[in-house]
Amino acid sequence: MADIRALQDQIIRDFQRLEDPFDQYTYLLALSARLPVMSEERRAALTPVAGCQSHVWLDVRREGELLVFDADSDTMLIRGILCLLQQVLSHQPPAEVAEAELDFPEKSGLLLSLSPDRRKGIGSVIETLRLSARQLGRAPGPAAPRPPPPPAGNGGYAAPPG
Repeated sequence: MADIRALQDQIIRDFQRLEDPFDQYTYLLALSARLPVMSEERRAALTPVAGCQSHVWLDVRREGELLVFDADSDTMLIRGILCLLQQVLSHQPPAEVAEAELDFPEKSGLLLSLSPDRRKGIGSVIETLRLSARQLGRAPGPAAPRPPPPPAGNGGYAAPPG
């Protein structure tokens, strides 16, 4: 399992290589296609994240000693950002998620093309994940096997095309 800082640094490098905002947008859309779509029944069982312009659903849980989450949105661009958040924060210890300095959205330039409302929504998603991590960090989790490590060499990332 790569640490949160290393995963963020990889995302920042990936976006810096994609200098054209259209290429970055296309990459986010490609990432959105990798995020599994939640069923209507599963969405209905979850409370959408407050403060988001789009509908965003998070299913955050503890598996063994790790925080794991699934995410979905009704907006493709936001689904791509959720995929990045999942790559960085899912399968990490809750205490590390709660305390992580998440700067990849800003340092990658990802937020530059988003409206203030969308930026606020991404902040709401991050705060919801931190709050969930704090809550999960205080409660013992059910025993679960550790997930298999990501493929060697890429830290679990979907590298941009090119």
